[in-house]
Amino acid sequence: MRSMSSAAAARSTPRRRWLSHPVVVAVGWLIAHLVPVVWILSAGTSTGDIRYYFRGLTGIEPGAMDEYPEVGTWPARLVERITTLGGQRADTGAEDAFVVGFITLSALLSALFTWYLWRSGKGTVSWSAWFWILFAGMSGPIFLTRLDIFPGLLVAGFAALLLAGSRWSHLATVLLAAATMMKLWPGVLGAALVGGIRRTATWVRVCWFFGSLAALCLVVVLVGGVDRLISPLTYQGDRGLQVESIAATPWVLASAFTRGDGDTPWSISYATSKSYEIAGPGVDVTLTVMTLLTAASIITAVLWAVVRLQRDDWTPMRAVAFSVALIMLIIVTNKVFSPQYLAWVAPVVAVALLASRRRVVTVIAVEILVSAVLTTLVYPVFYDWLIFNPPYVVAAVALLLRNVAVVVLAGTCLWWAFTPGGRRVSPAQEVAGHAVG
Repeated sequence: MRSMSSAAAARSTPRRRWLSHPVVVAVGWLIAHLVPVVWILSAGTSTGDIRYYFRGLTGIEPGAMDEYPEVGTWPARLVERITTLGGQRADTGAEDAFVVGFITLSALLSALFTWYLWRSGKGTVSWSAWFWILFAGMSGPIFLTRLDIFPGLLVAGFAALLLAGSRWSHLATVLLAAATMMKLWPGVLGAALVGGIRRTATWVRVCWFFGSLAALCLVVVLVGGVDRLISPLTYQGDRGLQVESIAATPWVLASAFTRGDGDTPWSISYATSKSYEIAGPGVDVTLTVMTLLTAASIITAVLWAVVRLQRDDWTPMRAVAFSVALIMLIIVTNKVFSPQYLAWVAPVVAVALLASRRRVVTVIAVEILVSAVLTTLVYPVFYDWLIFNPPYVVAAVALLLRNVAVVVLAGTCLWWAFTPGGRRVSPAQEVAGHAVG
């Protein structure tokens, strides 16, 4: 039976090997990234945030981008510096050039990431590279037009370096610190760095992480002052229940299905948070519950770290699995859920596909792709109908389907992280993991 299986595998390999050919991968990448670009050019959609970045960076709109951590604005600042060289900073042409430059930078980084995934999986079918390519195409225009892709790729780099072995663990912690300073949420993943309490490597990783955070905080204070360091924190605390969030779904549905009555107690409006929020009966209670659930996610991270200290069973793959689960916990318990948030988790899962042979990781990848397609239906396809007062039923149902898919995805990620089978890695990786743990 074993020889028959080997023979079957040998016969099937040549038929699949063409999927790893560099030309095929490059063409797939190009097609997938042309989807959002053509969408943007034909419909003129999803560039509002990029133009908002430009107006904030050039001072046209004072106070714009204060909600973003200073380090998180650096990719946009780089594009602004390049595209406004020799031109008028407030010129319409400069703004259009900035939009093109931002999309180009996002695409270039995606290309580098795809190359890494393909090269790391060379000799076999590059499922991780194809997963990333499909994610790019299925995510629609939002994929290339938001800053979230940058911290997402940094967290993927953190995971890749952890899995690469002990000599790269210091750089991994630096990347995680940089991602934290770009978007705040990756800071919770610091719990994944904790190994056995008696292992020097544990405290070295933790010290490198917090040392890097301190250094970046000092840079921010020197560049923008203390106010610039804390403004993203105060901004997040003032936000209401975003219409796209998991917790808002029941109220959006209720509002949509009472649409025919001509009057609904729920209202959707554009808030000072620069997003659409829903208000009405039950929303205040929901916000309280979500705050408690978010706190519970942080407590989960702390407890996970404490258990690792005691058990001394840390491995790189275990840390990556927990990071994926924690990212999804942050998303589903958040009072905010913007369409680009899937870019937080997809890059890490692409890296996990390289290192793990467990079927659950493949299931997670498929669930992310399904969630990406449904997210594209929510934004931008039905978005105008979703934020209408009251929303249309078809838009509310699309939101329901997407959010159910995301909750299922979160459940699968938790199962991977907290079941023994989800922690399996190859023998070589186990040795490397214990060496750095």
